[in-house]
Amino acid sequence: MRTALVALTHPRPASVRLAAVGTLLALGSACFGGGSDPAPAVRTGDGPRDTLVVGSQTDIGNLNPIVYETASDAWVLHNVYLQTLDAHVDCKLVHEPALATSWSWNDDSTELTLHLRDDITFEDGTPVTAHDIAFTYEMVRNPAVASPRLSVVQQMLDGSPEALDDHTVRVRFKQAYDHITQLSHATTLVTMAKHAFADADPGTLRGHPVSLDPLATGPWTLTKHEKNTRFVLEPNPAWSGPASMKPKLNRVVFRVIPEYATRLVELKNGGIDLMDSIDIEDVDAIKADHPDIRIASRGYRTNDYIGWNSANPLFADKEVRRALTMAIDVDAMIGKLLTGKDGTVYAKPMVGTITPELCDAYADDVPRIPHDTAAATALLASKGWTDSDGDGVLDKDGRPFRFTLKTNAGNKRRSDASILIQSDLRAIGVDMQIATQEANSFYEDLRKRDYEAALAGWAAALFIDPTSIWGSDKPGARNEFNFTGYSNPEVDALIAKGLSTPDPDAAVPIWKEMQRRIYEDQPYTFLWWREELVGIHERFENTVITPSSLLDDLHAWSVPADKVKYAR
Repeated sequence: MRTALVALTHPRPASVRLAAVGTLLALGSACFGGGSDPAPAVRTGDGPRDTLVVGSQTDIGNLNPIVYETASDAWVLHNVYLQTLDAHVDCKLVHEPALATSWSWNDDSTELTLHLRDDITFEDGTPVTAHDIAFTYEMVRNPAVASPRLSVVQQMLDGSPEALDDHTVRVRFKQAYDHITQLSHATTLVTMAKHAFADADPGTLRGHPVSLDPLATGPWTLTKHEKNTRFVLEPNPAWSGPASMKPKLNRVVFRVIPEYATRLVELKNGGIDLMDSIDIEDVDAIKADHPDIRIASRGYRTNDYIGWNSANPLFADKEVRRALTMAIDVDAMIGKLLTGKDGTVYAKPMVGTITPELCDAYADDVPRIPHDTAAATALLASKGWTDSDGDGVLDKDGRPFRFTLKTNAGNKRRSDASILIQSDLRAIGVDMQIATQEANSFYEDLRKRDYEAALAGWAAALFIDPTSIWGSDKPGARNEFNFTGYSNPEVDALIAKGLSTPDPDAAVPIWKEMQRRIYEDQPYTFLWWREELVGIHERFENTVITPSSLLDDLHAWSVPADKVKYAR
């Protein structure tokens, strides 16, 4: 018998402990990459069941709501915890009740009051209360935690949010600002269990047992984690919320498959049911050869960029960064990498980090830097970069213009883009080497700013608060998502002004001006917003794949009885 490789290290109901060691995954080594598990009991009386198998590029790393980093972490957190509020996008972010049933502002919009459900418990039976929410935000503030989500509290008064009673939360803000962003700041973090973390060392939260094996409050729970192999969600037997949110599937298995090509083969062969970020060049073949796979779009939520580390002397001058951008033919790359055989273009050029899904504030009026190899060469020469020794590489003061571009392994689009970027830069005498790195290590190096240049991307926020990416570091409080170390006092002032403008329409020109200023500085070479395409087996119904989440409303996903593949 193979049992879970991550021990359950905190109290849980007996049914959960048994699930973790004796009633897991029974779908066979051919489908799940080795190993076998005992078959769970057949469910009866609640309709057809099945298992969703997801191909995940990365393993989960940390499941603490205030320090998690990867998309895999987010997939799990989004389903094992009940969100404070649900949200969807309709040209702006729209919030709906979840843990909080209602909310209201005071007359001057400096206080927000949330009223919580009284029937939600953690997996160990402890009620979820307003005190847990207050504790979560208190931990974000604690400098020892070094949370990358510090921006969510920067507009709040100290000590806020506060618990007025077990089921009422009051959030006091330093000033009034956009209600959507206020509400997002107050509810974007899922709730930590105060009773589990209260005695923890804030400096070691990433390694805390409950950060690795969370106490679920949502309809799903993590029951298995085999490092770098797979992780498994099953219905939470301690779920205390609405019966309508009880999962209709037996389980969700995430197979960790770092290589894109392998994930694609597994999707086509039926080894996985769901794969995100499908390359455009593969879409036509899937449509033609695999009618059982449905292609869904998540819209323009994700982007790719080249980040220039401002601490590296090569990239300290914005005119040098501008020249590098001028040398890179973004439109040609979109044509080669993000356009289907039928001519359908699945990307648009990027000029900032506010997503096109937020239609009004998206900076569609910022003029792009044109591709011009000769002008790029001339601009670099004006900055002292010439090929003085005739070796084909520019140099200045005896230093060659040579650097390494890092990107994450297993991402074919970025691998292909790296080669095209390398070729474009070689044409102006810049020697760029390419290095790929395991994804978790790559993102850790970005967070530490331990790189020269990086090809990476964002899943953009659906509310506007650019502080964490573009706000200048403050003494003792680095913005860990500001990977390039960017700092511009004018941009800081625009961020502050935009965040202090309560009327979203009035804030639009501020956000557009902010994007224009950042684009002028070129801390990134902004590449593209891409339409993220997802392949999913057609037997799944009620699937909700949105800009908000790959696995929205996962409890509602279902399979008709005559299409169930994994009946046990």
